[in-house]
This record gives sequence, structure tokens and C-alpha cells, in this order.
Amino acid sequence: MSKSEFGSDGSVSAVRGASGGNDEPPKGGAIPTVKMVRSRAQIQDIVPCCVNQLLTSTLADNVFKIRGIEVSQVSIVGIIRQAERVPNSILYKIDDMTTKPIEARQWLGRDKSKQLTPLPVGLYAKVLGVLKCSAEGVKSLEVLTIRALEDMNEVTVHILDTVNAHMILDKARRATAGESSPVAQPAVGDAKEHKEGCLSYIQEEVLRLIHECPQQEGKSVCELQAQLCGLSAEAIIQAIEYLTVKGYIYPTVDQAHFKSAD
Repeated sequence: MSKSEFGSDGSVSAVRGASGGNDEPPKGGAIPTVKMVRSRAQIQDIVPCCVNQLLTSTLADNVFKIRGIEVSQVSIVGIIRQAERVPNSILYKIDDMTTKPIEARQWLGRDKSKQLTPLPVGLYAKVLGVLKCSAEGVKSLEVLTIRALEDMNEVTVHILDTVNAHMILDKARRATAGESSPVAQPAVGDAKEHKEGCLSYIQEEVLRLIHECPQQEGKSVCELQAQLCGLSAEAIIQAIEYLTVKGYIYPTVDQAHFKSAD
């Protein structure tokens, strides 16, 4: 699959069938009455993710899964914390502040080795890559494309895309598995959700702390984790994603600070 086949928004791109041919009849000849049966076109999903989801994904039989959803090609948005030119590649560390930075390696072809220079440290960047895992169990990205963000609204769009994509994929997974109705899998210690249409206990606590924050830049994810020390980082991130989608909160100076929409 060529890099040009990736969608500009880093979402979904289709690949031709495994035979690699086209469906046009040969010129100057009759249409054959018998055709080879082509395998079903392979669909490669570039799934928007946060770094925490990638680093906590599970690997079995060379397949990565995030909460039961298979992923391979992914997109992330974060700050470049490190950009180092090493033999045959550029090594980045990308931080979206959901957990520690993830290593992303961009391999250099012979024609690019003297031309391609690393993006500057401190810039927000969008990375499309393939999730990998070393023999030591360290997860990283093999970079397909990386670019600096031109508009900080792309950070917000990526957060919304991440939530939306995982909801759609989870719904498709449940339908394939024949599950009649979604059943939430609560984390250990999570309180039960209130009646339908209301926020859960965790969501209410996150919203309350963000609403009470007097700082102009809003409440940071790190501050929420410090104040809600009894909750997992994943539970807090999920609550933030839900509140953002529903319009209760919005990001301010970056994707790690939020203010209440009230």
C-alpha cells in the first residue's frame, strides 16, 4: 500500500484487491466469459488514537487490540519532545499528555537520507504510523507520515475523531460478535452510572473539578489525576473524552487543559 493512499485526515483508506489488477476489460478483445475470483478488497483502517491507548494495547498472535478493537495503522497528535537524527532514521518522541511519550521512528530511504531533516522540538505534529512491539515488549510507531499542525483546531478534531472512531468500531465489533446490546465494562472501583441520560460518578467529579477551576487556561489532566488519585488515568481520560464530545467541556491552550462550557 503506497503512502499516497492514506486519507488526508488520517482516517480510512481502501486498498485494491489482493490480485492487484483492475476491473477494466482488455482493450481490443472480447470480455472473457470466465473471470478469476478476486479476494475481497482489504480495508486498512487508520484509527485515531491517544498515546495511552497505544501503550496499553494488548498483543496476541501479532494482532494489537484496544478494548477488543483490532488496530495496526493509527494516527496520533501530540508535541514533539525529542527529534534525533540517527543512522537510517529519525527518532521522535511524541507526547499527547495522556501518558508518557511514545517513540516514533521515521525510516529514511537512500534518496531521502541527505534531504529529510527532523521537525523541530516543541511543535505539535500529526503522525500516521504502524504500531510495533519490540522483543522487550516496548511499543512504538513506525512512521508513515508526520507533519506539523497548521491549525490548533486539529487537536480538538483529533480528540473527537478518536472518540467517534472507537465508538463506531466497537459497535461494529459487537454486531459481528452477535451481541444484542452493548454492556459497559466498568473499571474496578468505578461507581455505577446513574439513570440513562445522566453522567456517571467519575464524569461528574471530573466536570465538577474543571468547572470549579479559576485558572484562565483551565484544569490540566495532571491536576485531575492528582486530585482523583483513586481513579485510573484511563478512567479520567475516558471521562474527559465523553465530556468533550457532549459539549460539557472544551480544550483551551492545548489538549491537556480543559474548561467548563457553562
